[in-house]
Amino acid sequence: MQIRPGAGAKGGLFPLQELVLRDILADCKGVVRWGGDDSTVNESLFYIDAGPNEEWVRTVADKLRSWDATPGEGAGAEVNVLSPSRRSRADRLARTQRSD
Repeated sequence: MQIRPGAGAKGGLFPLQELVLRDILADCKGVVRWGGDDSTVNESLFYIDAGPNEEWVRTVADKLRSWDATPGEGAGAEVNVLSPSRRSRADRLARTQRSD
């Protein structure tokens, strides 16, 4: 999915926007990949980086679905993207995806 078709330039996000984006990607445990980490940068591109039958895709999908049934979880829940543990897992995933 492209959120801004034709806007493939690098550096289109403010630093805090990229922190939040990377935090969301870490919540998705690598199932969703960001085109900003690809060798041909396209910051408006997000895509599923796994086959439909891979177990981890199902695990992440179940996690996201559960947020609808759990108050205070998922979209709208307040999180601190600057907390060391969240930054660490987001940075770890970014290093992994950039090296692919």
